[in-house]
Amino acid sequence: MRKLRVGHIGWLANDQTEYAETVAWCDSNPARLGRSLAKSPGITGYSDYREMLDHPGLDLVVIATPNWFHCEMACGFLDRGIHVFLEKPMGINRGEIDRVLKAASRSDARIAVDFEMRISPFAGKVMELISSGGLGNLRRMELVHHRGGWLEEGNGLWRTRAERSGGLFLMEPIHAVDFFRMVAGEVRAVRTISGPNVLGNYGFPDNACSHFSFDGGVAATLLTSHTLSAQTDSAEEWVDRGHEMRWIFTYSKGTLSVDLLRKTILVNRYEIYPAGTGGTRVVFDHVWNFPGSGDNFHHDIAAMRQDFIRRCSEGRAPLQDIQDAWRTHLVCLAAEQSAVEDGRVIDLEYILPND
Repeated sequence: MRKLRVGHIGWLANDQTEYAETVAWCDSNPARLGRSLAKSPGITGYSDYREMLDHPGLDLVVIATPNWFHCEMACGFLDRGIHVFLEKPMGINRGEIDRVLKAASRSDARIAVDFEMRISPFAGKVMELISSGGLGNLRRMELVHHRGGWLEEGNGLWRTRAERSGGLFLMEPIHAVDFFRMVAGEVRAVRTISGPNVLGNYGFPDNACSHFSFDGGVAATLLTSHTLSAQTDSAEEWVDRGHEMRWIFTYSKGTLSVDLLRKTILVNRYEIYPAGTGGTRVVFDHVWNFPGSGDNFHHDIAAMRQDFIRRCSEGRAPLQDIQDAWRTHLVCLAAEQSAVEDGRVIDLEYILPND
């Protein structure tokens, strides 16, 4: 294990561990940067990431900026041989996503995209249940996500603009698409039905329903909408205001229902009923509760970041290789394309970019 010298852009975390030392911060807001530096005088501050490229001995950078900066910054550090932990997405269009993949392929440095669901407590429990085989074969996956809309203020000024964020699927459902792929393998085709929009400030669909077909025969549905949940700054009010985020996994012998807001996992099973008839009914098996886990139940960004830094320190590969992350982005681009093209079925072709 080697202690790495780490820089942060946008999200000014301070990693001081046995395998990492934060040595540099970069933020375009001078007041925020100044306040943070006053509390950590040993860290060097930058207002331009291009100056941070030359920070002496920098080993790894964490990029947590608005989406349209991701490609440029990631490629800059990779070309300097500096490891990159990158907030999703890799870029805001196919050209940028391919550009990051090519930069990673020619660099000796490692890169990981922050698909933190892969390392979250809920994912660990779901994968444990899958590997046990107790519920049989996976047949279908569903995610229903109703959330509050982004407003024309703060970062909402760029999130709802495809030319800045990359669109709906690269902005948010990308986490679900990546988890679908982790569980069921490769997506063969996708179809998305959306709209008509009701939120006037959205430059892409404010509600969409996508259907995914996988190579192994599994099917999946993703319903994502910004039009139901009433606006509130209090997470405790989300459920009462219409916010919902629930995964359902259907197996040959039972089902899992994961409520990400209530932090519960419900397990039901199928049984023959009445006896001897061949009929089947759904019966309750058990439920797990995860009190006190907060957003980390499914959204543990810090754990994903620390896992990547530790792996780089130990000379190990990231949890997810960049080509696999690139494939998740291609599925999202196809899902959004289908929405724009009135629900046309898009067959996925994972053609690597030319050098």
